[in-house]
Amino acid sequence: MNRGKAAGLLAVPLLAALLAVAPAPSARANDAGTLVVATMWESLPHSMEARRSRFFNESEILDTLIKLDHSMALQPGLATAWEPVSPTEWRFTLREGVVFHDGTPLTAAVVKHSLERVLALLSFAGDLLNVAAIEAPAPLELRIRTTEPFAALPNQLTDAIAVVYAPSSFDAEGKFVKPVGTGPWRFVEYVKQSHTVVERFDRYWGAAPALDRVVYRFIPDHNTRALALEAREVDMAVDIPSADVARLKDVKGMTVYREPAAGLYYGAFNVADGRPLADVRVRRAVNRMVDRAALVDAALDGVGEPAWSFFSPRFPWVPDGVPADAHDPGGAADLLTQAGYARQGGQWRKDGKPLTLRILSYTGRTEMAPVTEALAAMLQAEGVATEVQMYTWPGMLDLVKKGDYDVSVVYWTPEMTGHPDLHLKSQFHSRAGLNYQNWANAAFDAAVDKGRTLPPGAERRATYREALTILHDDAPILPLVHKVYAAASSDRVKGFRVHPSGFFYDFKSVSKEP
Repeated sequence: MNRGKAAGLLAVPLLAALLAVAPAPSARANDAGTLVVATMWESLPHSMEARRSRFFNESEILDTLIKLDHSMALQPGLATAWEPVSPTEWRFTLREGVVFHDGTPLTAAVVKHSLERVLALLSFAGDLLNVAAIEAPAPLELRIRTTEPFAALPNQLTDAIAVVYAPSSFDAEGKFVKPVGTGPWRFVEYVKQSHTVVERFDRYWGAAPALDRVVYRFIPDHNTRALALEAREVDMAVDIPSADVARLKDVKGMTVYREPAAGLYYGAFNVADGRPLADVRVRRAVNRMVDRAALVDAALDGVGEPAWSFFSPRFPWVPDGVPADAHDPGGAADLLTQAGYARQGGQWRKDGKPLTLRILSYTGRTEMAPVTEALAAMLQAEGVATEVQMYTWPGMLDLVKKGDYDVSVVYWTPEMTGHPDLHLKSQFHSRAGLNYQNWANAAFDAAVDKGRTLPPGAERRATYREALTILHDDAPILPLVHKVYAAASSDRVKGFRVHPSGFFYDFKSVSKEP
């Protein structure tokens, strides 16, 4: 049976079960004032953890001091101006007349309290923001001192974990209880495994939304989200499967959104001693074996961009001149021969043992399984044996932390803050908390540590060019696909634009025809 048809047939009972769950009275897709959005992730608005705080930002329940426009350039948010007053201190001027959803005013003291709560409750926030101290010398003046010269701070403050919380978001002991922000939408209701509701905040400091409310319906099955849209049970479905993109374009009354966005599917190599990918020649060979263009077509029906580098060259702040690989099976064969392998009976062997890679991935993202399967098939065609296993994200991560893998196929949003620092520092620095690959390179560390101190200009470009060249040459990763954001809506929905960050819906600019 055709795989897509089989998935659709299996999804029908699940759709019926999901739609049988009685939505909240405000969750009706036929209400012109309500936008019902089917999402892949449950929003969990009672948690501040990284994936969840992104919901606060993408849904605009809470604001950040600085935002990114559709060109990924910095623009004012709750701060109208910012400037360095010394290499290790920044001054921010806050917007006047802003109130939180509970009616309390935005002040520098409140922002100070919020950022300090973030740093206390989220362990990874410290390295992101690099804060030594925060001061509020005037009601609308905030000062942040950093532990070192840190020119990347304004970009880092656009990240979702830096959203500004009202003091009432926390209890008397300082624990997070609910999101109370300054955004155009205020949090109203959360029903576990069902939906989250936000409503328009009429005292919002910016232009008022046209909609009355937005309902985020949690529909984790990828095919079922598209089916729910076709059944008119929701107004919009995000993260739709690539196979549905072309099909839904031909469905009367539908609008399909397909735009490049931040995000990379890539293979992270375990380079520990004793693993096949400890040898840089093998890592480089694997990079040359995989035809990214064919992978995008086969696995994603063309909904993606072939990735030959970690950062997409589309973004203006990515330095030019960074080397990139190309599909080169002959070059791959030469490298494996240099590494002591010989191809026998169509399979690469060394000391009588086949070159075998254990590939792990997870099922939570729409594209992950087909990308992983296509990668394995391409390696097998080039004589590399593979063992593929799919897990939940926590299940895969547990094995990765134990070093029980060769390649983990993961997704990362490397352009999200419009600056290289967050992504290179947190993923590949030898002291990075997310570096489970056993890869360390002192020259790379030095370039990344220097780059975060430099303002935009020639020196910063040269420094990050050096870091990215090392990342290419030492090849601890296998870039596969740059993300193309795919969503669809009823054509009653007007004004929606894909934001290149991939984490900002801007539903305040959306309207819905009766």
